[in-house]
Amino acid sequence: MKKIAVLFIVFFSIFSQNLLSQELLCRVNVRYSDIGNANKELFNEMRSNIEEFMNSMVWTNNNYEEVGKIDVRFNISIKKQLSNKNFVVDLQIQSSRPVYNSTYTTSMFNHVDEDVSLEYEENQPIEFSENAFVSNLSSVLGYYAYIILGIDADSFAPKGGTSYFQKAQQIASYSASYSDKEWGPSTNRKNKYWLIENILNSTYEGYRNALYLYHRQGLDIMADDAKKGRQKITEALQELENVHRVRPGAFLLTVFFYAKKSELINIYSEAMPDEKKLAVTLLKRLNPQNASDYDEIMNE
Repeated sequence: MKKIAVLFIVFFSIFSQNLLSQELLCRVNVRYSDIGNANKELFNEMRSNIEEFMNSMVWTNNNYEEVGKIDVRFNISIKKQLSNKNFVVDLQIQSSRPVYNSTYTTSMFNHVDEDVSLEYEENQPIEFSENAFVSNLSSVLGYYAYIILGIDADSFAPKGGTSYFQKAQQIASYSASYSDKEWGPSTNRKNKYWLIENILNSTYEGYRNALYLYHRQGLDIMADDAKKGRQKITEALQELENVHRVRPGAFLLTVFFYAKKSELINIYSEAMPDEKKLAVTLLKRLNPQNASDYDEIMNE
């Protein structure tokens, strides 16, 4: 009886640790309105199984309590159904994290991966390996899980996400044999290969420096000292300017501002006139695609 009690305690301890170790709170939406005579049961099962896969996997060695899990959204738009199990989709990946001493959550990553090839078969589990290609679906899910974890970790400590980014790069490397267009150094300079290559490339380290300055030293202190927080966010933009000098229009600048444009407008709308002017100058230079939107800052 004592042995059974000891085994139960050990099992419960391991089980509890696994519950705390699951890092992501992922919600999935599958849109299939472009598919004629769509098999609704198939797509509903796809949504449910992807959610279960993302939320039940243990991606790190860290313990995450429920309130500390990273909020993730996957929006999957089915563009083509090539067979009963092969699809071409557009995938939007979003993640966010809470800001200290506030009820506000900030967008960390908001990215659209177009023309992704996915295989999904009814009643089959999603199988994944960090070290070998199993399917493009599990590679894509694992890759973005580690991108999200890396960006989140970088926001709490300088380059804190390196180990997660390296795992994402490993997935991209072994998946290149499946599709160079999606995973290799092809002419598509905004694919999964180039995203992780740029993140880990020291040439663009200003992007990762900016993640820490912007979030941990900027947003996280704004509830207590808004002026100092904005100053650190301005320093983050100046780090991004180092990226711009090396590669104007760099992919990582697009990634950053796709997630942050609206937030930045709100942040600097509360600034003093000179601070607004500096911010608008920087923002228009770094993100010219949205230059006219930043005029809103001066009008507040």
